[in-house]
Amino acid sequence: MKHVRIVGLAVVAAAALMALVGASTASATVLCKTIPAGSPTGTTCPAGWALQAGDKIHATLTTGTDGTLTTNETFKPNITCKKTTIEVEITAEGSATATARGNVTALTIEECGENEVKTLTKGSVEIHWIEGTHNGTLTGTGTEITTVTPSIFGNIHCIYTTNATDLGTLTGGTTASMRAESVPIPKLATSSLCPTAPTWDATYTITTPDTLTVAAHT
Repeated sequence: MKHVRIVGLAVVAAAALMALVGASTASATVLCKTIPAGSPTGTTCPAGWALQAGDKIHATLTTGTDGTLTTNETFKPNITCKKTTIEVEITAEGSATATARGNVTALTIEECGENEVKTLTKGSVEIHWIEGTHNGTLTGTGTEITTVTPSIFGNIHCIYTTNATDLGTLTGGTTASMRAESVPIPKLATSSLCPTAPTWDATYTITTPDTLTVAAHT
């Protein structure tokens, strides 16, 4: 039997645009358009290089990869999506006491077989610097994705949403990337046929800006 699945962002975007890796901090976090100097890893963004309010981050699925929703249930097959894009517009640069934030301005999830996947609300994200690295974790809130899948019971409808949800890791550098690895996808009460504990796996390449790192505030 076919079953409704979500292919989040990204959820990406929301998807995906960012599985905790290492310790992180919610303060002193900025997104930097250069690789901070220093050894072994500089962690302070040079003055003038931080992303400002209005700047945008754009990401797509890494070439040659797919996004996979794992239902974790024997009779509910996984689903693969071949195309998703995420765009985030920075709303708060970050400071010595606040983390960088942004609104998801675009989230598309496409080519998912017979499943129809749409974004209801785009939501927002926060980026939390992982100390001593150029990387950060991403937390999403308010993104809602709806899915409809045909089955012998008719169309099955599910809605998934983020609520301070850990979305994955942003790995900084020249051509930065975002990795969602077995990220739990929260589900609203919709059809009883929806998977109870699905997870999302996907790797995104950040295409804009060319170089992106997560760093301490200047």
